[in-house]
Amino acid sequence: MPKTEARKRVRKERLREVLEVLLDELEEASRAFQSAWKRAKENPEDEEVWGELQVWVSVLGVKAKSLEELLLEEAFLTS
Repeated sequence: MPKTEARKRVRKERLREVLEVLLDELEEASRAFQSAWKRAKENPEDEEVWGELQVWVSVLGVKAKSLEELLLEEAFLTS
């Protein structure tokens, strides 16, 4: 039993480290999206900016899904 608890503790610590990195990446992607959105509003005819927005929406979606999975795994480990 102690080995199992030790493994859980190590896994939770690792998840928290990954979570911190993921949250930083989400924040960075959010800022990039906001910047692209501002440029798109200023120049709605700029197809390049709209393409950049689509990329950032995809990035945010992937990061959000990863966050969801991490939180579910952490919840499982704490139950």
